[in-house]
Amino acid sequence: MINDLKEIVAINSVEAPQSAVDAPFGQNLRNALDWFLNKASSYGLKVGERDGYCGWADYGDRELPLIGILAHVDIVPAGEGWTSDPFTLREEDGVLYGRGTSDDKGALVAVLHVLKRMREEKKKLRHRIRLIVGCNEETGSRCLQKYASECEIPVVSLVPDADFPVINSEKGILHTDVEVSVDETFKQNISALHAGERANVVPGKATVKFTKDSEVIEELRGIFQNINSNILDIPEISDAVKKVKAKFSDYEIIDGEEGVTITATGVAGHASVPETTDNALWKIFAILRAIMPQSTTVKIIFDKLCTRDCTKILGINVNDERTGVLTMNMGVADYQNDTLTLKFDFRLPITATPDLPEIALTYTFGEMASVHRVRFSENLYVPEDSPLIKTLLKVYCSVTGKRKVSPLQIGGGTYARELPNAVAFGPTPPKRQTNIHNADECVYIEDLELTKEVYYRAIEELDKLY
Repeated sequence: MINDLKEIVAINSVEAPQSAVDAPFGQNLRNALDWFLNKASSYGLKVGERDGYCGWADYGDRELPLIGILAHVDIVPAGEGWTSDPFTLREEDGVLYGRGTSDDKGALVAVLHVLKRMREEKKKLRHRIRLIVGCNEETGSRCLQKYASECEIPVVSLVPDADFPVINSEKGILHTDVEVSVDETFKQNISALHAGERANVVPGKATVKFTKDSEVIEELRGIFQNINSNILDIPEISDAVKKVKAKFSDYEIIDGEEGVTITATGVAGHASVPETTDNALWKIFAILRAIMPQSTTVKIIFDKLCTRDCTKILGINVNDERTGVLTMNMGVADYQNDTLTLKFDFRLPITATPDLPEIALTYTFGEMASVHRVRFSENLYVPEDSPLIKTLLKVYCSVTGKRKVSPLQIGGGTYARELPNAVAFGPTPPKRQTNIHNADECVYIEDLELTKEVYYRAIEELDKLY
């Protein structure tokens, strides 16, 4: 199992432009899908695919109804800050490090070995078991949408792409772009600003470059000369930086012939849990707020969006008892041609409509910006007393020996939204830190073994239930 994970982690399967008719998400994802199909076939499973969007491996007779297990081979970009090569699986003290180990290649390999075991045991079931693997989960799930419209639908499906014991509620996911026509102060002083690659990842690095010979650069150079480059010694700057809890060591300042560049470092992570991260973009706007107080663009962004209280400030702090609290992430910033594009990720409880945050953003920026919806995925909610949830809780408790566990509500979105009668089930145990969407992403070997055992038992029980 670990050898298999080593092979699939070595493939940098980040989505890219279509490279062939059967590679709609780029050649590396085609390679990752081929790896899965070839590996499953070598284990004696029956395989198939749909135009490079997704593939599957079956155990069981063709005429039997399906139980589905849904995983994905695409990953988010590796980013910076890794202790070792993110595409070379590294084992240390029972922990496996590499991009995709927890999201979602580790679970994929674990479930593949469940099907391998069942075939070796010649396990008798009333259903055929299909491991369905998609190539576009991180950026829209078009892979599973294509599967749902063109392929056989399981009677029930599990998704090993979240947490144990079981997920009965997934928030709605809204991606919104805001294109800001910046003010004159911004135009005259800033030549470039960039942070992040995707809305659903909290940026761990952000950079701003000041225009050559601008007034701000001269001011900065004066500061450097007086305080040995520690700009945080200036009270105005220090006050702004304290608001985002940044330190001087979080900044790199380069004064070159073409101007001054400031880079801020934070802690990247998944947009569904922004409270566990440290947004580097906030730190850049803290500096800008201090040295460009006359910029309306900077004032709005820093004062209203670069704070843990941003949803309260915008008036969208919805909190639903069943499905959780509304969260917000400013994941991407890109300044070109006098326009600053900001990309937001919102996770919405069932009582919040996607119009709510978009109206708030429109009101916040007024005529200086346009707001565009990029993607919206509906909430998923399965009652706690449903037979499916109760069965999976029972399975988890029987394997782990735990008692009185309850289903979880998450901000993350999984493939469970794409097929009927589906829920996310594991594989991460409670309170386990796996650095998902961050540097040094990892999975514990004992958790892979737990996933194998829990899924084996779950298949047995669902085979009786349906």
